[in-house]
Amino acid sequence: MVLSGAAILDIAVKVIAIVMVVVPLFDPAASQFMGKALALRTIAAPLFVLAIPAIWLVRRRPVPYPYLADIMLVMPIVLDAAGNGFGWFVGTPLELAPHFLGWLSLAVAFGLAVAPVIEERWVAFGLVVGFGAIVDVVWEIGEFTLARTAGSGIRLGYTDTMRDLGVSLSGAVVGGILVVTVLWPRAGTPRALFGWSPAPD
Repeated sequence: MVLSGAAILDIAVKVIAIVMVVVPLFDPAASQFMGKALALRTIAAPLFVLAIPAIWLVRRRPVPYPYLADIMLVMPIVLDAAGNGFGWFVGTPLELAPHFLGWLSLAVAFGLAVAPVIEERWVAFGLVVGFGAIVDVVWEIGEFTLARTAGSGIRLGYTDTMRDLGVSLSGAVVGGILVVTVLWPRAGTPRALFGWSPAPD
């Protein structure tokens, strides 16, 4: 079987995500990894990596495979791991990039899944941005809860939390705009999750 360029890129992104999440476990005492909830991130990464393939298999391998959505869903893991690994979250100009680009990617992945079943673009935009906002709020609540756990090492301030919320929401808004413009389903796309058609026999 010959893999397409999209399939190779998808696999590469997944491998990079897993490697970047696992590598810190070999040196968790490194300064850039302190207080980063590495165990939680190690559990979350496979869920992102396997989510769309699992749905695709449960739906009996419909076509086409949503490579772009799959890549976009995994990109937040890559960006988050890169931010920790390269120290982007510690007072550098790149500190906000993982938040903005991560939520942009997450919004696009969700939008590519639901847009084919939605008639109005403004409804799709609202759903995509709302999804991104809800995930962001849940994420920040989770960080707040961990920060209050003894021994977590996580330190959060009001300014940091508000900034992260604003930047992540901005990423979701841009992702929503992309979904309802350049990524909007073409005419004739099946009205199904990801625009799927049943797999040929």
